[in-house]
Amino acid sequence: MDELAYQRWWQLHTEMLCRILASCFAILPHTLAIAQEPPRVLVTDSGVETATIGPGAPAHTIGLKRHEQTIVLDTAVQSFALRYVVARDPNNPQAAIPGEGYIGMPKPEGANWYASGFFDLRINGESVGKTLIHSLTGRSSEGRATADFVFDTSQAVVRVRFVAKAGGDCLFAQALLEPKAAIDSVRIALRCYPSAFVSDADRHVLTSTRDFAQGERAELDVATQWWTLYYDSIYDAGYIGPTRSGAGPCAALWLPGQTENARFSVASYGIETVLDLKPTLRDFRFVFFDYAGKKNEAAKSDLRGRAPALLEELATFTFTDPSLANWPLPRKLAEIRQVLASVPQDKDSAAQYEVWSRKLAAQLELMRSGAAGTIMAEAETAEIIGQWQSRLPALKLQALLNEI
Repeated sequence: MDELAYQRWWQLHTEMLCRILASCFAILPHTLAIAQEPPRVLVTDSGVETATIGPGAPAHTIGLKRHEQTIVLDTAVQSFALRYVVARDPNNPQAAIPGEGYIGMPKPEGANWYASGFFDLRINGESVGKTLIHSLTGRSSEGRATADFVFDTSQAVVRVRFVAKAGGDCLFAQALLEPKAAIDSVRIALRCYPSAFVSDADRHVLTSTRDFAQGERAELDVATQWWTLYYDSIYDAGYIGPTRSGAGPCAALWLPGQTENARFSVASYGIETVLDLKPTLRDFRFVFFDYAGKKNEAAKSDLRGRAPALLEELATFTFTDPSLANWPLPRKLAEIRQVLASVPQDKDSAAQYEVWSRKLAAQLELMRSGAAGTIMAEAETAEIIGQWQSRLPALKLQALLNEI
């Protein structure tokens, strides 16, 4: 390489290095701002996963296609995994076939709030899980994270929302209904296998007024008994049995004013708690604990001490997600158009963002109006924003490369 060529080579590479450094310094203030933000809940989404269901599953689902998706909310204190899992009906694409359930919680401990289905909402005697889910989305903002299960059934549009707070050890949950027909009954069935999947157990359910032992049935006084703690006196946390180890108990809390009846039987394996809710209401609220790793007595003391404050917090808890309702579409649109101007060759992305922006404008207007259809508008908004943001990093990288 002659001297002139070398000087040109050195100039080009020096210019490239300066551009890269300039870009890095340009994003540094943004990076520092992120570091100074309040604690966040980390959200991961598996996406929809499908497979043929094999032996070991409920007999009525074997050979069918599984539809599964898991969202994990990590608060830095506790990691909650929320799973949607059903079989697909080959003769009806809008229908779903639950195996043992459809909303499960495989983490912290899959035996506590059952990984394959712990939460079943039934309207007029029909499980919403028999309708294929419209969408499952997760996101994090302002010190909390949200996972939304949305169902568009023949009787109602339903959103089951779970919220975890940064540094928190419990899940706040809401079942929100937009009826399409008369609602005569609303029922929630909760299923757990306290501490472990074992049959040589000694199950118990503790309430505010008494401890129900294995084999007993309970019809609760809903005015005074509005929380339940499920534990096993043998398989306590840390106990090592012949085939299983104890994980620790789990618990639920709900609003007494929304409840007509609460009952359960303390079975030797799984325990199902049935809550008959007031059908005139549209907003039903709960708190769930998984005390994995905590001894029975410690969990009892913790829940007894916190229950009154939790009840008060749940009654006024803001389930509205401001990250959706307040999403700044004009600013986001201006930002993406600036990026797209640097990648003029990517016509597909430009067209896609224009489509998304028009859809978002309509859905955000509906959400902010408070009119009927808010649940579906919010679900559509969450999906589009997720797609918008996931496509953006690759576009920004290509724009940077084009400038170098």
